Amino acid sequence: MKIRGEEGPRPRYRWAILFAALCAFVSFAFALQVAPPLILSIKAEFNILSDAEAALLMSLVLLPGIFLSLPAGSIVGRYGIRQVGFMSLLCVVLGSLVTATANSFLTLLVGRLIVGIGGTFVLIMTPAIVAQWFMSEELGKAMGIFGVNMPLAMIIAFPSASALLAYGWRLPFYVSAAVGIGATTVFIAIAKEGPFAEHKRITNVREAVASSEIWKLGIVWLFFNAATLSFTTWAPTLFEKFQNMSKVQGSFFASLLSWAGIFCVPIFGHLSDRMGKRKAFVLLGHLFITFALVASAFASNLTLVASILALGVAAAMTPPIVSALPPEILGTSLASLGFGITATCMNIGATLAQPSIGFILDTTQSYTPCLLGMAAFSAIGAILAYTLKTN
Repeated sequence: MKIRGEEGPRPRYRWAILFAALCAFVSFAFALQVAPPLILSIKAEFNILSDAEAALLMSLVLLPGIFLSLPAGSIVGRYGIRQVGFMSLLCVVLGSLVTATANSFLTLLVGRLIVGIGGTFVLIMTPAIVAQWFMSEELGKAMGIFGVNMPLAMIIAFPSASALLAYGWRLPFYVSAAVGIGATTVFIAIAKEGPFAEHKRITNVREAVASSEIWKLGIVWLFFNAATLSFTTWAPTLFEKFQNMSKVQGSFFASLLSWAGIFCVPIFGHLSDRMGKRKAFVLLGHLFITFALVASAFASNLTLVASILALGVAAAMTPPIVSALPPEILGTSLASLGFGITATCMNIGATLAQPSIGFILDTTQSYTPCLLGMAAFSAIGAILAYTLKTN
């Protein structure tokens, strides 16, 4: 019987695999995040008057993940990461090109939907291939490095899209396609099944889907994304409207969360390996997010900066752990299915949280209740994290 961590030498090639997985994820995340700075120009081009309609540029990318993540996990396990990865990255490229060449808003939305379909598989196959190459005692560190993906993409996408907008809103989407082509080339050149992949027909799928532990982890991930993504979505508006900040200043303050994540996510992933206590990081992360959001609700000026930085540090504690736990809960052969479950929950949280905070803002026209609503999401996540049975 094979034991993870005692299966031969630790190949240096695993770092190349990690790089390829990170490139693949960043290519999708860049395609997702390049849209927000372009929304006003796209609305003017196609005479879109409703902000809710314009918001489809983002929500349609996330929508496929709600319905496809679970079957995608099974497909990745059945047909292999390399083949599924190639097709999913092609979808990201194709979707970006359709968006860039769209002559109508409907065609543009079709392009964004194609990006979302490919991205659903990218979200699952990239952590799955990392899990095939790293032993359990260093999986937290690997997932910590891998976890800089979304913050890195956001930090690159926002300023580059804003700068390229001088040449028209279509050019950033062409750049997104070029990034996807580069990531596809890297992935195909490097990606292959790892030494910890179990080359056998997937079994006990029903048992895996029925695992209460993986679903608890997924719901914790749901509330984490509900709290953090609602903050990154609404913070610029809230800061501008209630903290007397300019658009640039408000966006910069909101981005401090991502800057903190880039530096702290790998550290917390490595510490979880050294300490062997993954649950503690998830629980404390949610508690600190709650405290930081409550503090932000009543802060201003320098105390607000400190609260946001604390929020970024706290938010960095959960992603590497959520990425490391599915292989430990379900085993390597069913890890992709576990990632499908967590991705499903993530997309539900990301899709529903933003309108919930928007409703609070419309109803109260006040700053503090919106931040407290975000804090409520993370507080619920903390309660669920406490019930996890993992160490």
